[in-house]
Amino acid sequence: MTALSSWLPAAHKDAAVTLPTTLAESLTPAIQADHLSIYRLEAEILRLPQVDLPVEHAFCSGLYARTMHIPAGTVLTGAVHRDESFFVVRKGILMVTTDDGIARIEPGHMSVTRPNTKRAGVALTDVEVTTFHANPDNETEPQALWDKYTVPAPCVALEASAQPLLEETT
Repeated sequence: MTALSSWLPAAHKDAAVTLPTTLAESLTPAIQADHLSIYRLEAEILRLPQVDLPVEHAFCSGLYARTMHIPAGTVLTGAVHRDESFFVVRKGILMVTTDDGIARIEPGHMSVTRPNTKRAGVALTDVEVTTFHANPDNETEPQALWDKYTVPAPCVALEASAQPLLEETT
């Protein structure tokens, strides 16, 4: 496990990440009601030691694939995405929130992530998931892609910690 500060953006590396006393202090009324409980979970998760979630980026003409490796036992929340994307479980078993409740998803599971969706989950085993995004500009810079495809978190503490881990592209 790594501490949260070890993977914050450089501008925040030496700054202490302070979480609000109550979530209401930092979240705006504009938050979708179905996201509020996940943001509350996220705020609590950020108080704990953080787990390294290696990310790989792959590209082909007009398409971007982002693969995340999640260790067994990890509780995680996803970023809110601006557009639809495919979500594929390639390895392992994951419990995840859905519009219909909690689902157990396994290798071969493929779904469409709708815009403005936020999910929470727990990896029951080591998990590998890949999301596929339209990339008509053939952008290859991971930070630019993160900014393009995700919605900023609703408070400073969550935004500071939600930056993607930027590894080498494949």
